[in-house]
Amino acid sequence: MTSGNRQRRDGSSKRVQLTSGDHSGPRDKKGKRPRVAKVDRAQRKAATSRAWKELFDRLSEVKQREQARQRGNRRTR
Repeated sequence: MTSGNRQRRDGSSKRVQLTSGDHSGPRDKKGKRPRVAKVDRAQRKAATSRAWKELFDRLSEVKQREQARQRGNRRTR
């Protein structure tokens, strides 16, 4: 005695048909992450040594500038 998608008299409902397209809202499912090739140990080690070398080069430049500044201050006094 039901017509269309109306609820039955005993309370159990029919499944409501949606119009064309998905109207369920945003999905909580995360997409796949892109595959990233891992860098091998030799490349990691080389990159680390380059980073340390750059750091020590910058520190030595700062030290040289500080020494030059101190020498310049001594001359002006």
